[in-house]
Amino acid sequence: MYKKFIKDHYREFLDILNCLKVGVYITDGKGKTLFLNDESCKTGGLTRGEVLGKNMKELEEMGFIADSITLKTLKSGKEEEIIQSLGDGDKVYVTGTPLYHNDKIELVICTERDITETLTLKELLKERDNDNVKIKEEVEYLKRQNIVMWGNMIAEDEASKQLAEKARRIAKMDATVLLTGESGTGKEVFANFIYQNSKRVGKPFIKVNCAAIPEHLMESELFGYEGGAFTGADKNGKMGLFEMANKGTLFLDEIGELPIHLQSKLLRVLQERELMRVGGSKTISLDIRLIAATNRDLKKAIEEGAFRGDLYYRLNIMPLELLPLRGRKKDIKALAMYFVRQFNKEYKLEKIITEEAMELLQRFQWPGNIRELENVIERIMISFDGETITKFQVERAIGIPVESTVSTDAIASGKSMEQLMEEYEKYILESMMNKYRRASDVARALQMNKSTLSRRLKKYQIE
Repeated sequence: MYKKFIKDHYREFLDILNCLKVGVYITDGKGKTLFLNDESCKTGGLTRGEVLGKNMKELEEMGFIADSITLKTLKSGKEEEIIQSLGDGDKVYVTGTPLYHNDKIELVICTERDITETLTLKELLKERDNDNVKIKEEVEYLKRQNIVMWGNMIAEDEASKQLAEKARRIAKMDATVLLTGESGTGKEVFANFIYQNSKRVGKPFIKVNCAAIPEHLMESELFGYEGGAFTGADKNGKMGLFEMANKGTLFLDEIGELPIHLQSKLLRVLQERELMRVGGSKTISLDIRLIAATNRDLKKAIEEGAFRGDLYYRLNIMPLELLPLRGRKKDIKALAMYFVRQFNKEYKLEKIITEEAMELLQRFQWPGNIRELENVIERIMISFDGETITKFQVERAIGIPVESTVSTDAIASGKSMEQLMEEYEKYILESMMNKYRRASDVARALQMNKSTLSRRLKKYQIE
């Protein structure tokens, strides 16, 4: 009855249903494809000629679909609904409705909507619940791993935990601290932490980058000046940064860049706890805690005559040498997770990072340390679409070429040619799916048969 109607009025029926922005897919009571409109072709990625006359079981075996709503409806005999995964990587929200004639299912009428355009309230709530679960799991993960996380300071490596604990002990004392280590290892973060956990918290905390102040202005900026001390000086004089930090904490970053003629003046401040403004004649008492930081080798600078030895020993009362990120492999994962959360919040995103991407981050040497890791994560989140940070995106962001990755793996693993070729094929397919998003577009770009591509995607579990 109904099958005959479709056959006799196929063209008129198709014209009418092509007006809908919803995919319509009709099979007979045994699952054989009778009809699909243009929207269904777009959703599925295969042409009408490739599916007409084929049974849904056959399309499942081809890898075109993972779970047929038609077969599910035929089995239950009632309306069904699922989020269906297609072989070309698409996902659609599908309903299947049986149409009975003489108490037998004659047709199954399926409607399809792209999940990116239409989501049911049920799915939205489910996703929200899943997000809450992920957040709880992440918090529990941090607890289980005993990660130290104060402000922006994160430590998971045992050496990092010990360093953080040492900083906490030092913070309670009022001694001068010298932070050393490579650029980007988090010296300012440690300075903030020491201040926040000191008895001077709530009092002035002045940060100075010695490398950022022009040399001819540095003395007046640091120590202040009296009115008329030099041409262009304010007639009322000016308070210097040391005075602004009085009763509080002064953080001198890049202390190794301080000119040699000002180092003696700084030494006097540290020894006598007083200073004299430029052009002044009276001393001003100071009560400050000094935290200094540098990425220079100060002992070598002393040998070269660029840094005073007596100042070095005055600064080096409580030394803290920060570890480079390449020596803190376990910290990379925790830091990457932290930065993803921060940039998700800043840019109103909901991205997650895959395990493969995380493993690549942990293998990289990070010459720029934490600052470089933060910049790479932000660059990836801004530059790439989608909700997943992939290995391909990490490789692009840190500039690792495909060739070097494959050859390194080959040397290290001793895998067979067949295994290496499969890994390379998977990499290419992942890369192309990240670029084009739809498998139908990938098939055209790679000049592959759609059914072949569907089977390969299914083999490598690529969505």
